[in-house]
Amino acid sequence: MTDLINTCKKKIFLGIDLGTTYSLVATVTKRGVFLLSDKKKRYLLPSIVHYQKNSVTVGWNALKKIIKDPKNTIFSVKRLLGRSIEFIKQEYPSLPYSITKDDRGGILLHTTSRIVTPIDVSSEILKYLKNRAMFFFEKEIDASVITVPAYFNNFQREATKKAANLANISLIRLLNEPTAAALAYGLEIKKRGIVIVYDLGGGTFDISVLKLNKGIFEVLATSGDSNLGGDDFDFELAKYIYKKSNLFNRCNNWFQTSLLKIARDAKLQLSQYNKVKVQFLNWTDYITRDEFNSTIVNLIEKTLLICSDVLKEIDLSIHEVQEIIMVGGSTRIPLVYQKVADFFKKMPLNSINPDKVVAMGAAIHANMLVNTHMKKKTLLLDVIPLSLGIEVMGGFVEKIILKNSTIPISKTKVFTTYKDNQTSILIHVLQGESEFLQDCISLCRFVLKNIKPQKLGLARILVTFQIDTDGLINIRVSEKNSNQDRLVQIDNNIILQKINLSKTEHQ
Repeated sequence: MTDLINTCKKKIFLGIDLGTTYSLVATVTKRGVFLLSDKKKRYLLPSIVHYQKNSVTVGWNALKKIIKDPKNTIFSVKRLLGRSIEFIKQEYPSLPYSITKDDRGGILLHTTSRIVTPIDVSSEILKYLKNRAMFFFEKEIDASVITVPAYFNNFQREATKKAANLANISLIRLLNEPTAAALAYGLEIKKRGIVIVYDLGGGTFDISVLKLNKGIFEVLATSGDSNLGGDDFDFELAKYIYKKSNLFNRCNNWFQTSLLKIARDAKLQLSQYNKVKVQFLNWTDYITRDEFNSTIVNLIEKTLLICSDVLKEIDLSIHEVQEIIMVGGSTRIPLVYQKVADFFKKMPLNSINPDKVVAMGAAIHANMLVNTHMKKKTLLLDVIPLSLGIEVMGGFVEKIILKNSTIPISKTKVFTTYKDNQTSILIHVLQGESEFLQDCISLCRFVLKNIKPQKLGLARILVTFQIDTDGLINIRVSEKNSNQDRLVQIDNNIILQKINLSKTEHQ
């Protein structure tokens, strides 16, 4: 350990994979990429937090509490980040803890010891990983790159950033997970051509198409489903075991969490064996791999449909793809690997542990961002996962910045009045691909007030939509021929904002 510490640079920069099931932290030393482990040599940290009256437990010890104390044990919190209470209640009606909405629209998770938010829970996981690194290197951490699913929307990315701030982490960038995985493989230096990253984790699915050419690392397109992953495989297998066992009408928290754990354990074993013995209460039987495959095949096909759609979007033939990279723990499932290989007509790469690869890539990118003396520099060109638009008459959405546009990017839209002496304009910003308002994500609504009264069409209000390298959206509003400039804060806890254009001070 001392030798490794001595090989580390004076400043410590981390790559953090904040995962649904497990989280990891890595750094780059003179010896290469190094994953930081705990005292028991475990580099994986279960993304679970247990709340007690006077303490908070994270990771492996919290995992032991899932069945013993489900009301106070938060798991798979990544799926709750940036979500509405309506979405959570619809998608996860059986969570053991109570969920309510605060006065500003935020999500509150009720444990018996305290009330927390998904951001609070995520910050505890990040804090634990940061402390692991500080203990190992015996010094403060200078900065970190944290990965997010490529298909995370603005609210989910912003929530991740807030969790990092709450954990007192100096965040230099949010990096898309598939992009991080490709960096870990080093393909940006060794190969040219088209590479696809198939990333199926515990809670999310992403596909990214990348074009590699010497030092240029260009993401051509990305797509996915931020509510599809290994957790869903667990739920489907748990439902199958429930039906097969005939243990009906037992729907308390202990029963559900126990059944999910049994399903998860069986899933892991079925990646190695053709059948496993399952025992639940007074019921014992065998579950075969074929039975498990039958419960999840539709979910796998759903990921391949997303793959097919993204190839069509950019008019790319499967035969033009040079490599397929498999990322995420769920790609260990034999049927997933087989289906992906059959779809792309090519054996995917899985030589790097799919659990490790994202954290390794994040560490490599952190090193690239801060090490100005590197001989081999890589230009990383990423894209936005979802289009950005505004509401127009009739409940439709006009796209301002299209999906898969290279970031950072900025576009300005000119607004004007539609009647004489109009002094305000309502602007509704949305994210998504549908042309219909109800099918897109509402980011914010803001009213431009105190516009100078004029004849219709004479006012000129410039609204600039900016997307930074983290994929986060900023909006600036200004009057043409004026020095007035306003920044619109996008916050899912704020339903309507009023932007006063008559003020002279800058915000």
